[in-house]
Amino acid sequence: MKIFKRVTELVKANINHLLDQAEDPEVMVKQIIRDMEESIIEMRRETVRAVSRQKQIEKKLLATENLSADYASKAGLAIDQNDEALARKILEKKVQADHQIELLSKELIDAKATSEQLKNDLVELEDKVQVARRKKEELIRRKRSAEAKLRIQESANKARQGVKSAAGKISGFADSEASIENYEDAIINLEADAEAAREILEIEKEGDVDLDKMEKEKAIEEELAKLKQNRK
Repeated sequence: MKIFKRVTELVKANINHLLDQAEDPEVMVKQIIRDMEESIIEMRRETVRAVSRQKQIEKKLLATENLSADYASKAGLAIDQNDEALARKILEKKVQADHQIELLSKELIDAKATSEQLKNDLVELEDKVQVARRKKEELIRRKRSAEAKLRIQESANKARQGVKSAAGKISGFADSEASIENYEDAIINLEADAEAAREILEIEKEGDVDLDKMEKEKAIEEELAKLKQNRK
């Protein structure tokens, strides 16, 4: 039966080994669980059929045994009545019944073995399903944990990149600060030059004022001399 082969493969399957060989263990374990659950449903049907068949054989065997005993009793009564011919006919039926008992007994042994095998495999497969389910939960937890660690690592990497960027900005700020200082020095120099130029200009203005005053006084003296000359 295909069910026996399939169940045997599933029961003997090493889940951890299968998962180690799988590219995606979570997908693999889910598929294993689906296969096992489908097999359990099918096996339950087969187990019910096997147990039912066993009970039918048991009932048939019991009825045949009772029939054989009845034939034996009737054959004895026939002998008691000195009816050997009747006894022979009854014993012929008893022999047939006994042969049927032998066949049914062998059939019952096979039926019991099949029922027990199915029951044991069913229990073992159900245990395997529980193991697979726990494994699935474990894989999901491990996957989520790994994803969380990955997110943390990515955040840490981003943080490191941020630090590097900040360091670059600080370096840029330092360069800018140096440039500002240089610019400030240039401004100071320019202001100094402007102050010096202003002082020189003031000095020149003072010189111009003195010169103008002297020229003005000279002109006044000349005009005064002319006026005095005309007054004589």
